[in-house]
Amino acid sequence: MEVKKNLSEMFKAVTAPRTVEQNAIIYNQDEDSGYFYYLKSGTVQIFITSENGFEKILSVVGKGEIFGEADFFEEQPRMSSARTLTDCEIISVNKDMLTKIIQDDPETAFEIFKLQAKTILKLSSRLDNMTFVSAKGRIARFLIQSLRNPEQRKVTATHEEIANTIGVTRVTVSKIIIQLVKDNIIKTGYKSIEIIDKEKLIMLCE
Repeated sequence: MEVKKNLSEMFKAVTAPRTVEQNAIIYNQDEDSGYFYYLKSGTVQIFITSENGFEKILSVVGKGEIFGEADFFEEQPRMSSARTLTDCEIISVNKDMLTKIIQDDPETAFEIFKLQAKTILKLSSRLDNMTFVSAKGRIARFLIQSLRNPEQRKVTATHEEIANTIGVTRVTVSKIIIQLVKDNIIKTGYKSIEIIDKEKLIMLCE
């Protein structure tokens, strides 16, 4: 049985998942961090907001991942906000719940550390992209990494969201998206991008 399924069952043993609609705020920057979250299904965006209201996307969380755990474990106010990009099933875990889970099965702590390591590796990879990879390569990699399974072909994201995530301007993203459409690599829709030629997109990542 795979780890993600085990964790889901462990968390559900102490609290039931709740359904959260698309475009809902899970938590806001500067709030207390009494919980961390396990994403049973759906997609969540993590972002920060500047004093003038500008948003910067930090990461996108997918099914089977945890989020909000760094502030939770440090017992510090939220450094970022979280918003659902799709309808989601989310399990909220506080300190008492986590203590019970680990007491019942100490291996849970190790599995949570593994998920945290995965998050760190994703952030490290994003930093490498911003430093070494061309804008077109960054966009291609963003699209490929946003796919949650081999069958998925459509990514839900606006040009502005992509720009904020990969560290380029929205104008640059729009120009490259137009070129990728002309090359018949992708097709665009309302707030979505459909991948037509996945192999060519992967080549651009490299």
